[in-house]
Amino acid sequence: MTTRRINLLPPEREERRRARQITTTIVAAGVGLVVLLGLVYAAELVRLNSQKHALATQQATNASLQSQVAQLSQFQQLEAQLQQQTTLLSNLTQDEVRWSVILADVSLVIPSDTWLTNLTATETAAGTQSGPGATAATSLGSIQMTGTTFSHLDVAKWLTRLAGVDAFTNTYLSLSSKSTIGTTNVVAFNSSVQLSDQALRRNQPGAERQP
Repeated sequence: MTTRRINLLPPEREERRRARQITTTIVAAGVGLVVLLGLVYAAELVRLNSQKHALATQQATNASLQSQVAQLSQFQQLEAQLQQQTTLLSNLTQDEVRWSVILADVSLVIPSDTWLTNLTATETAAGTQSGPGATAATSLGSIQMTGTTFSHLDVAKWLTRLAGVDAFTNTYLSLSSKSTIGTTNVVAFNSSVQLSDQALRRNQPGAERQP
């Protein structure tokens, strides 16, 4: 036997019940949507704050780098000033006669059996000639050397060595005379050289003055 359910409720009540269900569903969906939008907003807010923090960090890094660049620019300015001073000093001293090198050359070429008793060095304007043996060649100065050795052959050796120095020109002998020192026979001599442009600082590599 089949039981049949008979709804005795008025149709209006059933309609209200269905309306409440639909309303509840819509409200629940709306709440879910609001929650979802809230989560999306929160995620975007976190991402935005992260980007702001990254931007602030990058700006701080850029400011630090800019400060370092400013400090380095000071060193560049100092380097430029040093270069200017070096160039100025080089221009002022390039035509300077390096007497320390000249005297060192003399000490290197003098024979072991020859010694100097007097040395007089003079510096003249370029193009001025003076002293024995002067020619039309440019002279920057001259050196007069008086000394003693044991023979005329030793004097010739001395003159040959002087002539081999690049900074010397017009090697000249004005006296070579026999003499004695006690019981020893010696030869006294007077010699001179003129200075060529090889004696100038600008013609000697690595001889630049430092400021």
